[in-house]
Amino acid sequence: MDPLNLAQDPTPAPTGGGSFNPFKGVDPSFGPFDAILTSKVGMFLALVWAGCFVYTAYHLLVGVANFARSKKGGYGDDLSEVRTNVILAGAATVGLVAAPAIYVALLS
Repeated sequence: MDPLNLAQDPTPAPTGGGSFNPFKGVDPSFGPFDAILTSKVGMFLALVWAGCFVYTAYHLLVGVANFARSKKGGYGDDLSEVRTNVILAGAATVGLVAAPAIYVALLS
């Protein structure tokens, strides 16, 4: 058998009427958010949440980059303002990440 030609592989084909499907019987679900995501208002709120998350994550990345630039450049006056912006963006991002967990905890 030529190791470079995989078409001549003597491995037998699976028998028994088809291949193995590990996802057989698995149904996708949104779990506790299933009830809220079936309505248009719920979908709109999810879209707003996702947009806010992208917005805060963007500001966190920009703030960290500005913080590194200020620290490396020795801009002491700018460093205090940039540090505040990074802390606010980080807190907003953590709050948005924690919001679904808090929602589930309140429903349980």
